Amino acid sequence: MPSHLSRLNQRTHRAHQLGKFGEDFAELFLLSIGYEIVERNWRGAYGEIDLIAHANSNSGSDQSEYIFVEVKARSSLQYGAPLEAITPEKYRRLYLLAREWISTHQPRSLWRIDIVTILRGTDGMTLSHHKSLSA
Repeated sequence: MPSHLSRLNQRTHRAHQLGKFGEDFAELFLLSIGYEIVERNWRGAYGEIDLIAHANSNSGSDQSEYIFVEVKARSSLQYGAPLEAITPEKYRRLYLLAREWISTHQPRSLWRIDIVTILRGTDGMTLSHHKSLSA
């Protein structure tokens, strides 16, 4: 195999590993704050939702929410911050996927789209939870 293809395969493999690590770490974080993970890597007509979670309201009411979570993990800021990867087009696809899941499962709950970003650098890891993000 030519060396440039080998390097490309290694980069793709590392990116896939970082993405899986990010999803695992985000799932543990969401569980730690009381969310229940309903689905992981749910595929629909417009792509994939990384995590679908369910949470009861903190307001004391009986209302609950479904949270559609996109996870973005980066190992450096070389290509920008993780949140910068959420373009208006990406958000639109997330919205359409969330609507597709809702129409299929018919939950009687509120819902929102959250983004969890993870920066895994040489000096440690930073996780940020961006709730109710809109385009």
